[in-house]
Amino acid sequence: MPVWGFLLCLVAAACWAVSPILIKIGLRRAGPNEVSPIRSISYFATMLAIMLLFQPGRWPHLTPLMMLAVFANVATSSVLGDQLYIYAINKIGASLAVSVNCAYPLITTVVSIFVLGEEITPLIWIGTVCIIIGLLLVTQGVSKKKREKDPDRKSDLAAKTLLTGIALAAASAVCSGVNNPFIKVIMREGGWSPVETYFLRSAAYVVIVWSVRLIQWRKFPHIVMPLRKVRLKSWLALLCGGFVALSMGGLLFGICVSVLPVSVVTPITASSPLVTVVIARLFYKERLTRAQNAGVIFVVFGSIAVSL
Repeated sequence: MPVWGFLLCLVAAACWAVSPILIKIGLRRAGPNEVSPIRSISYFATMLAIMLLFQPGRWPHLTPLMMLAVFANVATSSVLGDQLYIYAINKIGASLAVSVNCAYPLITTVVSIFVLGEEITPLIWIGTVCIIIGLLLVTQGVSKKKREKDPDRKSDLAAKTLLTGIALAAASAVCSGVNNPFIKVIMREGGWSPVETYFLRSAAYVVIVWSVRLIQWRKFPHIVMPLRKVRLKSWLALLCGGFVALSMGGLLFGICVSVLPVSVVTPITASSPLVTVVIARLFYKERLTRAQNAGVIFVVFGSIAVSL
């Protein structure tokens, strides 16, 4: 593997690691349904600027079938997957949500076996066991002290909130894991560069997110907050999140998978939870139990082993 590819994967991992922290900051003065529309603004603006800067006058040729493929890929991964991820962060915090979500390399590798023709190795089975053990440890989120202090309804509510958040994060991992190999397939079948691919993805993201926003506003107004009421700090955090994670992280991932196997790129970018946990502890004062810390290690190790 070339050094530049390894470094780009690490930078992409860092971009994705910062994103949950920015989302958590944004959620202080905004609801979960406001996150994606705000992030879509900086995402599309950044990719449009990059497209005009690096490929002026060159626009990707888009057939109806490829348009459908792009929209389906974005809808299930970047829209549904991200929204589940946002709700998970809102429920259980950034560090724990990312720890569960980092199981997506397992799903990516399994899908890549069928889509990209990769072979199953003993490391895949070892990684699978490690991920399962890690998730079991991560689910031990209600500490003994909290149970002793509040053994009745509050403890039950905390346990339910924890399990709900973990389920949301796991569902997000499925969305991301299934769709990652298809990003490479779409790039290959469309004959597009990473810049063209992620420009199209950003455009599809804007259309889908704001269509959902319009439906929510008209049919379910009680679940949305007027964007004018979102505080400036939340706006800035979410706009930065769109730029860092969706634009930069996504584009770097696209560059890497365009020249390297998905099974090589995925485990390196899966190291982002370690960075997120450190940032969450330092700046947001989130804490994990010993069991959860062990779970993070198992999940990350398993994710790496699965894709080696």
